[in-house]
Amino acid sequence: MVTFKNPGMHDAVKNRLLYPLNVWALSFGCAVGWGSFVMPGTLFLPNAGPIGSALAIFIGGISMVIIGYNFCQLAVRYQGNGGIYAYTKNVLGHDHAFLAAWTLLITYLSIIWANATAVVLLCRLLFGSLLQWGFHYTVAGFDVYFGEIVTTWIVFITFGAFTCYGGKLKRHLYTAFALLLISIIILLFVSLCIVNHHVVIFPPFQPDNNPLLQVFSMLMVAPWMFFGYECVTHAIDDFHFPVQKLFPLIVIAVVCGVLAYTLLIGVAILSVPPEYTSWKDYIDNVGHMQGMSSLPVFHSIGSTYGMAGIWVLGVAVLSGIATCILGLYRTCAYLLQFMAKDGLLPLQFTKTDLNGVPRNALFLTIAMSLPIPLLGRTAIVWLVDVITISGSLAYGYVSLCNYLEARKNGDKRGVQMGIGGMVFSLFFFFCPILPNLLLGSSLNTESYLLLAVWSTLGFLYYWYIFKRDTLNHFGRSASLSILLMFLNFFSTGLWLRQSTGDQLALAAEGRLAEAHSKLTFDLIVQMLLIMTILFLLSNIFTRIRQRERLMDIKMMQERQVSLVKSNFLANVSHDIRLPMKALSGYVRAARQAGADFRLSEGDCDMQVTSQLCDCLSRIQSVCYYLKAFVNDLQKVDYIDKNSFDLRLKPTDLRQLMQRIVDSFAQQMKEKDISFALEISQVEHPLVLCDGDRLSRILLNLLSNSYKFTPSGGRIVVMLMEKESTLSPAEREKAHIPENENEYELRVQDTGIGMSESYAKEMFIEKENRSIFAEEEKRTQGMMITKYLIDLMGGTIKVITAPEEGTEFIINLKLTTTPKEAAVVEA
Repeated sequence: MVTFKNPGMHDAVKNRLLYPLNVWALSFGCAVGWGSFVMPGTLFLPNAGPIGSALAIFIGGISMVIIGYNFCQLAVRYQGNGGIYAYTKNVLGHDHAFLAAWTLLITYLSIIWANATAVVLLCRLLFGSLLQWGFHYTVAGFDVYFGEIVTTWIVFITFGAFTCYGGKLKRHLYTAFALLLISIIILLFVSLCIVNHHVVIFPPFQPDNNPLLQVFSMLMVAPWMFFGYECVTHAIDDFHFPVQKLFPLIVIAVVCGVLAYTLLIGVAILSVPPEYTSWKDYIDNVGHMQGMSSLPVFHSIGSTYGMAGIWVLGVAVLSGIATCILGLYRTCAYLLQFMAKDGLLPLQFTKTDLNGVPRNALFLTIAMSLPIPLLGRTAIVWLVDVITISGSLAYGYVSLCNYLEARKNGDKRGVQMGIGGMVFSLFFFFCPILPNLLLGSSLNTESYLLLAVWSTLGFLYYWYIFKRDTLNHFGRSASLSILLMFLNFFSTGLWLRQSTGDQLALAAEGRLAEAHSKLTFDLIVQMLLIMTILFLLSNIFTRIRQRERLMDIKMMQERQVSLVKSNFLANVSHDIRLPMKALSGYVRAARQAGADFRLSEGDCDMQVTSQLCDCLSRIQSVCYYLKAFVNDLQKVDYIDKNSFDLRLKPTDLRQLMQRIVDSFAQQMKEKDISFALEISQVEHPLVLCDGDRLSRILLNLLSNSYKFTPSGGRIVVMLMEKESTLSPAEREKAHIPENENEYELRVQDTGIGMSESYAKEMFIEKENRSIFAEEEKRTQGMMITKYLIDLMGGTIKVITAPEEGTEFIINLKLTTTPKEAAVVEA
């Protein structure tokens, strides 16, 4: 939950706080810039007339309120900085977050560049050729002068430095500029209405086309008109008020934007030059004019109030430009910072200063802007044309994210707003990109090329990030690659279509060689762009397949480890059950001996005392085994890695066998099973071996024999030392140590026995067996038994048949040790 900031907090944090008026100023100021003063004469009036344009702006404002609602709902749900990028990452994943970030970055930068270079145009209107000095060249028909380049650099650096070091003065400047902007627009419109009594808005629409078509044609540029009003969502942590109050501020900012655009259209037609009878005649000839006459808003103010009015209008224009650049500098810096936090940029761009400003990210924004003035204004206009498309993508992502979250949480209004936002976003996306679908909807030929280059560069950067993604965040969504590929193929196709039309015009003029040369060059460029996309796509999918194979291998390894652990843990109850039963039996016997001792009233019976000592001795033997077993449990990971180490130490095989027999004697007696230990021909009982593991092998075998031998049956444990058949010379030739002997251990019972098929498969992996499920219970302890015998370099075989009992035969080669090295285990 968002809480109010403590008034007594550190000054460094206070500098970051934004109050509601500051947030409104940022939202409104970033949406209304230089274009609002120019487009009435170049876009709105020529295509839809005053009423048609006003209706389109009003409907566009409604669409922005709907999309703004989606923004604010996500801001409440994911409280914190990040804006569209953070919302998309949380809902759709890192892949789509990358595209959202790439979309936002090119859009915000384009708006910054368009407004900064507009300062030069304003200077041309106010000061003529004052800045036109130094070297000079032309780009796409626009004259570029070194003086104007330097002026634009000063604008970039000045506003960037103020964003870095302006402190809390920035929020007051945002607000002052935004209030100046809207106040001057309203003042100029009202004053013109008062001065010009002969204002005529007839015809309300362009008479040559359907009014409804005109409205929808202007509605498609709504993202261009309002993009930037959502920038306040990128730094929610700076708010000095609950984020739940953000939506009303967004609505007010959109209303002010609608008012500014509409009033400026009105300003453009309130003072038509006297030689024209209507605004339509004037607008039809604007394209052939120069200076202020080519800009109806400026001409209307200048013709009414002279240069004083132009200077007032210039203050409004500068206010719009300043608020837009300052706000979007701030937004770009936060966006780059969060991209860096997710590995899309180096970590050095995540650093902030004492005021919380990501200065390194802001310096990067300035550095990316400095080369732009060299391209000339016309090239920037081509790039700005793409804003409608890129902005639509961003708005579509936000609407989709809010729709998915609202549907998940049962929020009906959120679902409706999400659907509404997606419908508008699809309209805004496809109408500009499809040539001549609506009036004025076809982009410049160069704009289509820039869109193709933008999508290709985005794919290149995505490929670069994907290659270095060690956390597998990227490459999870194939739809991202498909979308980028679609953008590239579609835009290059439309660019070639537009370019072909231009070359046909050249051919019609008889310039066939020039047309052929240009068309060939365009085809080569299209092929290179498409081949680049296909190469990147192929490389990405190849890496995804490699990643999936590695994941499959890892999953198989983890499954194997899980299986080993499961088998091991399944054997735990089996391995511990009988020793616990033995302990219980010996404790009962010891208690009975103690009761007999008390009944003797102090006259100690030697037989009772002997029985008590025997029980305690056997309890000690069982406890020794359990201690060793617990030590093995603590090292279960060794079994997973097949790196279980043997702990070799001098051991007396006869004592070990006796201890094992003692552990089972009580249970055998209670079940009425004849139980015996037979040791024969053991001339070297002292050997080096892991006595704990050998004990466990025997206990597992005896446990199964005990379980499947009925009352009245018989179990025999046998130990013998096998006589070597090799002479000393033959042993030396075979590299067999002189002190290595072979021992045979047998566990024989008269139990129910096993089938031949089961006896062959009882030691192999469970999933590879073909035995029946009812025989699975006989496997308890067998896998670990086989593993330990293999580890000791021995062999095991089974002789069995149904209803004829079972005999396990173990052969081990052990190294004998002198008597003085023997260890008597407690």
